[in-house]
Amino acid sequence: MLRRVREGLHRWPAVARLVAIAALLLVAAAAHLAARSEPAGRWLPLLVVAVVGALVAGAPRHRWPLPAIWLVATVLAVTRGSAVDPGATAAALGVGAVALVAALTADVVPVLRTRHRRGER
Repeated sequence: MLRRVREGLHRWPAVARLVAIAALLLVAAAAHLAARSEPAGRWLPLLVVAVVGALVAGAPRHRWPLPAIWLVATVLAVTRGSAVDPGATAAALGVGAVALVAALTADVVPVLRTRHRRGER
């Protein structure tokens, strides 16, 4: 079913882009709520919907934008001056940093392998 939805979205690239942008905005909202130490029941569903939306839209061609927007939204929540819990903020920043490193690694390793294989020929 997910494949059919993805194929349907690829017929209309503008809709796929809108879904990908909506996924980024949902990640930003989830990060903002997590940094403000809201209960996980408020921000976790937003994050799940965002990741599913990104998968359906085909956004994971590059994986790094989702954790990057998480980090940016977390930093903005902290610098905005609203009351934030330092523990929740540290956890949100830590999770975002680990996710960003994992996403960058997942994006870069196949490219490096391809370049290395071309050099072997």
